[in-house]
Amino acid sequence: MDILPYVRPGDELAATRIYAAALIQKLRPFFGTVEAATSFLAPHMRRDRGVTAILGGRVVGIAGYRLDGTGLFEPKWRHFRQRFGFLGTAVRMAGLAFLDKTDADGVLAMDGIAVSEEARGKGAGTALLDEVVELARRTGKHAVRLDVIDTNPRARALYERNGFVPEKRRELGFLAPIFGFSSATSMCRQVGAGSGLA
Repeated sequence: MDILPYVRPGDELAATRIYAAALIQKLRPFFGTVEAATSFLAPHMRRDRGVTAILGGRVVGIAGYRLDGTGLFEPKWRHFRQRFGFLGTAVRMAGLAFLDKTDADGVLAMDGIAVSEEARGKGAGTALLDEVVELARRTGKHAVRLDVIDTNPRARALYERNGFVPEKRRELGFLAPIFGFSSATSMCRQVGAGSGLA
């Protein structure tokens, strides 16, 4: 398996489909289905904000991150309005703002990690996380942060095995029935010399 610090040209659709399938619980309130999320997000992918796992020449995993104010997908208001109209856009933008990750000094925020079913259990998730941590180190960050929802204990176990520790938990409250999960926990891994996790 090869790990690339970018998304190859031509892999946008496949990588977005893997991402949407893995994160559909968060994306469903905005797009409904994996295919709808994929078709909307793929054209707005920043290929330089993703790390990919390649197996047999095909993309089988992706990890997105935010750097210098931009993340893995960067659709604008006008793109939402073209697809969903004014009211639909207002509702979606408000919901997405709740899930959005704010930039913090010295911290690389992840936009999500996804591995296709065929590649699960083969070390792709760990390899993607390692590459993101290495990227954080190269760009002078002291930590990597990600969020995990309470209905995904498998992902949380992966993060904990790879040195991420829980920091803060956010309750969704009245939004829980819409999203299908009750809380999201922010987890952080220190990087760099002396962290013990380098």
